[in-house]
Amino acid sequence: MPVVSVVIPVLDDAIRLQACLDALASQQDAPAFEVVVVDNGSSDASVAVARAHRSAPRLVEEPRLGSYAARNAGAAVAEGARLAFTDADCVPAPDWVARGAAALVDHPVVGGDVRPATSSHPTVWERYDRAVYLRQRDLVEQQGFAATADLWVRREVFDAVGGFDPSLRSSGDLEWGRRAAAAGWTTSYDPSVVVLHAPRTTAGATWRLHRRLGAGWSVLAARGEHPGLLQDRGLRLPLGMVVDALATDGPPLRRRQVAHVHALAMSARWVGRLGATCRSG
Repeated sequence: MPVVSVVIPVLDDAIRLQACLDALASQQDAPAFEVVVVDNGSSDASVAVARAHRSAPRLVEEPRLGSYAARNAGAAVAEGARLAFTDADCVPAPDWVARGAAALVDHPVVGGDVRPATSSHPTVWERYDRAVYLRQRDLVEQQGFAATADLWVRREVFDAVGGFDPSLRSSGDLEWGRRAAAAGWTTSYDPSVVVLHAPRTTAGATWRLHRRLGAGWSVLAARGEHPGLLQDRGLRLPLGMVVDALATDGPPLRRRQVAHVHALAMSARWVGRLGATCRSG
């Protein structure tokens, strides 16, 4: 029986899924673990990659679109006493399973460090993504939840809290984390449990991400479950904060160099919010 079950949802991401599975096949000093890949309706080679990979992952199909529905499907068949969630566009460190399993000995829910991958010539879009997205320490310590790019949960806690909300296309990790906190389960941050995450590098990818984020926050705020969510999750993220964050990640950029990127991202969040509001109304 595996000690850890790693659950990975995938939708049309065969190349990065291959890298993720390669990293899991090369884990060091890890307890017994299984990998569960949940295909969410891919039309590319994602299923073929999973079937042929040397790590022999279990392949599950989830027809209902949404990564949270896919994660629930993976958790439903997982046999490990510890659940580890990551994404197809993440590459776990060689000791990820070992350190994550150890972290759950003392903590019921753990958010590991999500470090952005870097390229040799990063675009301003890539640097912006690295500065504002998936800052796991901030999410855990300020928002009380961990992103599912690197989320570890004891099985009994996951069963007690219940699965992710499958109706959500975004912010399901936030909703689950706050539901867990309300039930008395605190999320802890562990910087030694590391995955690398591929940042967005184009205007189109940046727009789609932030529109989805805005829509997810709007849905949760409309339910009345998380008052103030639209404000405290950054629909009005100040440009100065972004410039300061960028200064810690490479050569400094001036406001005018970042302003158009920030304007697009904030506009996308508002468009996502308005779209979700219209649909719910």
